[in-house]
Amino acid sequence: MVKRGTMVICFCVGLTVCLALPAWADFLSGMRAYEKHDYATALREFKADSSAQANYLLGIMYYKGEGVESNKKEAVKWLQKAAVRGHVQAAYSLAVIYDKGDGIPQDQQEAVKWYHKAAEKGHALSQFNLGLMYTNGEGVEKNHTEAVKWLRKAARQKNVNAQKLLRVMGEKL
Repeated sequence: MVKRGTMVICFCVGLTVCLALPAWADFLSGMRAYEKHDYATALREFKADSSAQANYLLGIMYYKGEGVESNKKEAVKWLQKAAVRGHVQAAYSLAVIYDKGDGIPQDQQEAVKWYHKAAEKGHALSQFNLGLMYTNGEGVEKNHTEAVKWLRKAARQKNVNAQKLLRVMGEKL
Protein backbone atom coordinates (compact mmCIF):
# COMPACT_ATOMS: atom_id res chain seq x y z
CA MET A 1 0.00 0.00 0.00
CA VAL A 2 1.29 3.45 -0.96
CA LYS A 3 1.61 5.86 1.92
CA ARG A 4 -0.10 9.20 1.75
CA GLY A 5 3.22 11.11 1.92
CA THR A 6 4.51 9.21 -1.10
CA MET A 7 1.36 10.05 -3.06
CA VAL A 8 1.71 13.74 -2.19
CA ILE A 9 5.35 13.73 -3.32
CA CYS A 10 4.44 11.97 -6.59
CA PHE A 11 1.65 14.49 -7.20
CA CYS A 12 4.01 17.44 -6.55
CA VAL A 13 6.68 16.03 -8.86
CA GLY A 14 4.09 15.40 -11.58
CA LEU A 15 2.68 18.90 -11.22
CA THR A 16 6.16 20.43 -11.43
CA VAL A 17 6.92 18.48 -14.61
CA CYS A 18 3.61 19.48 -16.19
CA LEU A 19 4.14 23.14 -15.36
CA ALA A 20 7.70 23.07 -16.75
CA LEU A 21 6.75 21.43 -20.06
CA PRO A 22 5.33 24.58 -21.72
CA ALA A 23 8.56 26.51 -21.03
CA TRP A 24 10.68 23.64 -22.30
CA ALA A 25 8.46 23.45 -25.37
CA ASP A 26 9.00 27.19 -25.97
CA PHE A 27 12.77 26.76 -25.82
CA LEU A 28 12.80 23.69 -28.08
CA SER A 29 10.49 25.40 -30.57
CA GLY A 30 12.74 28.43 -30.47
CA MET A 31 15.85 26.32 -31.09
CA ARG A 32 14.24 24.54 -34.05
CA ALA A 33 13.23 27.91 -35.51
CA TYR A 34 16.67 29.43 -34.85
CA GLU A 35 18.43 26.52 -36.57
CA LYS A 36 16.17 27.05 -39.61
CA HIS A 37 16.95 30.80 -39.56
CA ASP A 38 13.30 31.52 -38.76
CA TYR A 39 14.38 34.30 -36.43
CA ALA A 40 10.95 35.87 -35.93
CA THR A 41 9.61 32.60 -34.49
CA ALA A 42 12.78 31.98 -32.48
CA LEU A 43 12.57 35.47 -30.99
CA ARG A 44 8.95 34.95 -29.96
CA GLU A 45 9.61 31.51 -28.47
CA PHE A 46 12.74 32.56 -26.58
CA LYS A 47 10.91 35.55 -25.10
CA ALA A 48 8.17 33.17 -23.90
CA ASP A 49 10.84 31.08 -22.17
CA SER A 50 12.57 32.72 -19.21
CA SER A 51 15.53 30.33 -19.00
CA ALA A 52 19.10 31.60 -18.90
CA GLN A 53 19.84 29.83 -22.19
CA ALA A 54 16.88 31.53 -23.91
CA ASN A 55 17.99 34.90 -22.51
CA TYR A 56 21.51 34.26 -23.79
CA LEU A 57 20.26 33.42 -27.27
CA LEU A 58 18.09 36.54 -27.30
CA GLY A 59 21.18 38.55 -26.43
CA ILE A 60 23.07 36.96 -29.32
CA MET A 61 20.18 37.61 -31.71
CA TYR A 62 20.09 41.31 -30.75
CA TYR A 63 23.87 41.52 -30.93
CA LYS A 64 24.07 39.97 -34.41
CA GLY A 65 20.83 41.46 -35.72
CA GLU A 66 19.20 38.09 -36.36
CA GLY A 67 15.50 38.72 -36.95
CA VAL A 68 15.81 42.18 -35.39
CA GLU A 69 17.86 45.26 -36.04
CA SER A 70 21.23 44.91 -34.31
CA ASN A 71 20.96 46.62 -30.94
CA LYS A 72 23.96 46.25 -28.61
CA LYS A 73 22.17 47.85 -25.64
CA GLU A 74 19.30 45.38 -25.96
CA ALA A 75 21.83 42.57 -26.38
CA VAL A 76 23.52 43.61 -23.13
CA LYS A 77 20.16 43.61 -21.34
CA TRP A 78 19.43 39.99 -22.34
CA LEU A 79 22.99 38.81 -21.77
CA GLN A 80 22.94 40.28 -18.26
CA LYS A 81 19.69 38.44 -17.51
CA ALA A 82 21.40 35.20 -18.51
CA ALA A 83 24.70 35.95 -16.79
CA VAL A 84 23.20 36.80 -13.40
CA ARG A 85 21.53 33.40 -13.56
CA GLY A 86 24.89 31.69 -14.01
CA HIS A 87 25.20 31.41 -17.80
CA VAL A 88 28.98 31.37 -18.28
CA GLN A 89 29.07 32.18 -22.00
CA ALA A 90 26.74 35.15 -21.40
CA ALA A 91 29.10 36.49 -18.71
CA TYR A 92 32.07 36.11 -21.07
CA SER A 93 30.17 37.80 -23.93
CA LEU A 94 29.27 40.72 -21.67
CA ALA A 95 32.87 41.05 -20.55
CA VAL A 96 34.09 41.23 -24.15
CA ILE A 97 31.45 43.82 -25.09
CA TYR A 98 32.37 46.03 -22.11
CA ASP A 99 36.10 45.44 -22.63
CA LYS A 100 35.97 46.58 -26.25
CA GLY A 101 33.21 49.16 -25.86
CA ASP A 102 31.35 47.39 -28.66
CA GLY A 103 28.21 49.48 -29.25
CA ILE A 104 28.22 50.69 -25.66
CA PRO A 105 30.66 52.87 -23.71
CA GLN A 106 33.84 50.97 -22.85
CA ASP A 107 33.92 50.05 -19.17
CA GLN A 108 36.87 47.92 -18.18
CA GLN A 109 35.78 47.68 -14.54
CA GLU A 110 32.51 46.15 -15.72
CA ALA A 111 34.50 43.88 -18.05
CA VAL A 112 36.59 42.68 -15.10
CA LYS A 113 33.41 41.93 -13.14
CA TRP A 114 31.99 39.70 -15.90
CA TYR A 115 35.33 38.07 -16.78
CA HIS A 116 35.67 37.24 -13.09
CA LYS A 117 32.23 35.62 -12.92
CA ALA A 118 32.98 33.43 -15.94
CA ALA A 119 36.58 32.74 -14.85
CA GLU A 120 35.40 31.49 -11.46
CA LYS A 121 33.29 28.91 -13.27
CA GLY A 122 36.30 27.67 -15.23
CA HIS A 123 35.96 29.60 -18.50
CA ALA A 124 39.52 29.54 -19.89
CA LEU A 125 39.29 32.62 -22.14
CA SER A 126 37.87 34.62 -19.24
CA GLN A 127 40.70 33.40 -17.03
CA PHE A 128 43.25 34.47 -19.65
CA ASN A 129 41.64 37.90 -20.23
CA LEU A 130 41.34 38.48 -16.49
CA GLY A 131 45.02 37.60 -16.12
CA LEU A 132 45.85 40.13 -18.85
CA MET A 133 43.81 42.82 -17.14
CA TYR A 134 45.66 42.24 -13.86
CA THR A 135 48.97 42.22 -15.77
CA ASN A 136 48.27 45.54 -17.50
CA GLY A 137 46.20 47.22 -14.80
CA GLU A 138 43.14 47.54 -17.03
CA GLY A 139 39.96 47.97 -15.00
CA VAL A 140 41.88 46.86 -11.89
CA GLU A 141 45.14 47.81 -10.21
CA LYS A 142 48.14 45.92 -11.54
CA ASN A 143 48.56 42.81 -9.47
CA HIS A 144 51.22 40.32 -10.48
CA THR A 145 50.01 37.64 -8.06
CA GLU A 146 46.43 37.78 -9.33
CA ALA A 147 47.62 37.90 -12.94
CA VAL A 148 49.71 34.75 -12.51
CA LYS A 149 46.89 32.98 -10.65
CA TRP A 150 44.41 33.48 -13.49
CA LEU A 151 46.93 32.88 -16.25
CA ARG A 152 47.93 29.56 -14.65
CA LYS A 153 44.29 28.50 -14.47
CA ALA A 154 43.91 29.27 -18.17
CA ALA A 155 47.22 27.60 -19.02
CA ARG A 156 46.14 24.40 -17.23
CA GLN A 157 43.20 24.32 -19.64
CA LYS A 158 45.61 24.38 -22.59
CA ASN A 159 45.21 28.09 -23.35
CA VAL A 160 48.34 28.58 -25.47
CA ASN A 161 48.38 32.37 -25.05
CA ALA A 162 48.35 32.02 -21.26
CA GLN A 163 51.17 29.47 -21.45
CA LYS A 164 53.25 31.81 -23.64
CA LEU A 165 52.62 34.84 -21.43
CA LEU A 166 53.59 32.94 -18.30
CA ARG A 167 56.87 31.91 -19.96
CA VAL A 168 57.54 35.53 -21.02
CA MET A 169 56.84 36.61 -17.42
CA GLY A 170 59.34 34.00 -16.20
CA GLU A 171 56.64 32.10 -14.34
CA LYS A 172 56.15 28.37 -14.10
CA LEU A 173 53.06 26.83 -15.63
